[in-house]
Amino acid sequence: PFDLSPEEAQYWDWSRHLDLSYYSKPPLIAYLNWLSTHIFGNTEFAVRFWAALFAFLSALLVYRVVKDFFKDEALAFWLGLLPHLFVGFNALAFVFTTDTPLFFFWGLSFLLLLKAVERERLRDWLLLGVSGGLGFLAKYSMVFFFPLEVFYIWIRKPRLFKTVKPYLATVLALLFTLPVVYWNYKHGWVSFKHVLGLSGVEKKGHFPYWKGFWNFLVSQMALLGFGFFFYLLWGWVKNFTPKGKLFPFTLFSFYPYLVFQLLALKKFVYGNWAGFAYFTGGILAGYYYVRSFKRLLPVALSVALLSAFLSAVAFYPPLLDKLHLTKVLPPKKDPTRVMVGWEDLGRFVSKYYDPTRDFIFSNLYQISAEMAFYVKGNPQTYVFNYYQRMNQYDLWEVKNFDLFTRWLEGENIPPQEVFRWEELKGKNGIFVTYFPTPPRRIMESFQRLVWTKKFVVYWRGEPIYTYYIHYLEGFKGNYNPIIRGY
Repeated sequence: PFDLSPEEAQYWDWSRHLDLSYYSKPPLIAYLNWLSTHIFGNTEFAVRFWAALFAFLSALLVYRVVKDFFKDEALAFWLGLLPHLFVGFNALAFVFTTDTPLFFFWGLSFLLLLKAVERERLRDWLLLGVSGGLGFLAKYSMVFFFPLEVFYIWIRKPRLFKTVKPYLATVLALLFTLPVVYWNYKHGWVSFKHVLGLSGVEKKGHFPYWKGFWNFLVSQMALLGFGFFFYLLWGWVKNFTPKGKLFPFTLFSFYPYLVFQLLALKKFVYGNWAGFAYFTGGILAGYYYVRSFKRLLPVALSVALLSAFLSAVAFYPPLLDKLHLTKVLPPKKDPTRVMVGWEDLGRFVSKYYDPTRDFIFSNLYQISAEMAFYVKGNPQTYVFNYYQRMNQYDLWEVKNFDLFTRWLEGENIPPQEVFRWEELKGKNGIFVTYFPTPPRRIMESFQRLVWTKKFVVYWRGEPIYTYYIHYLEGFKGNYNPIIRGY
């Protein structure tokens, strides 16, 4: 029952504007979307094709890691199947965001590192550099791999630092970062400012933020279906020091998790941020789960059934209503609600949209991205930023980045000189928003408001979102955005 999520729609829209990098993420996801949509068209299948493919490859990768590390093919088979019980893995297999390729390349880099240290072959080190570089192009979180890699080499074979191989791998990985660094150099380092903003480094905030701490912990338990998280905790405890047989799996899962868990004491941290760590963490949890399966059979079966049930609910939340469990997760708190109603809204807007006279915009990039995908003809949509942080659409609308930077710093520069509004001047705007009435600042950029229509999205029998479509006549080409932070 799910449409593309706002992030999926945004990444798809990036693929129509290929670049060396983008405001909030590196470019790999845009390149992949470009490839699949050129083969399959602008369809949900084309976007989500990669999610299914990477999930399949990740499961095979788990099999390979376990087989090579434990020398046990039966164990490898079962642990290769086990991720399909994890709620987080199933989400990665369905929704195509930057977390999906990151998860795969984190796992691939882990396998290649084990092989490179064990066999010391130049080929393995070079492949490790390529994998690490591609992981970085998927999501910046791949940088966590480097210090863990250095520490792993130091405790296993420190003499390798006297050879050229680890340094070749590092240089090769760094080559992949150069396009992103260059793009940021040309765009005022906005990606790094964005990441710093998300990390809370530049904000005082409330410390300790216990609500955020517990919310993040519960979200991590949910990613593994709750029960498996306790097997993971046991694995971390048993292999906390380098003397532990499975210490590599602890090293590449616990410490990334710990960073985000501690960060949650300072600010709100999204549950998916540590998701990549559960490639190795999932293997560790699975090892102790399978090892104790017969001895703790009732517990093991209960854990598997609970995880399977939660995964089923994630794919089909109305199952809760059929089981009279609506109060457990009400529709208005259901995280999947962000993926419903977009196709219907796009169809509704399409009835009034004439590309020869109109353009579509919103004050939120999420709505603009969804309308670009679901409105007939996949039009280019726009964002009239209004008290929101910067986004990729803002950058596309900029004429000259140096002027834009001066404008951001408060210099009084007419918006017509900063933004590409001339191509829209004189057209009518279809404003899709949550605002029942257009904000005065937006209203003053048009001649008049012609009409307003309301569109209500229902999910699991309840209204969850109300959108307003305002038809505004005669854009003056002088909208002055209000951008609040990165």
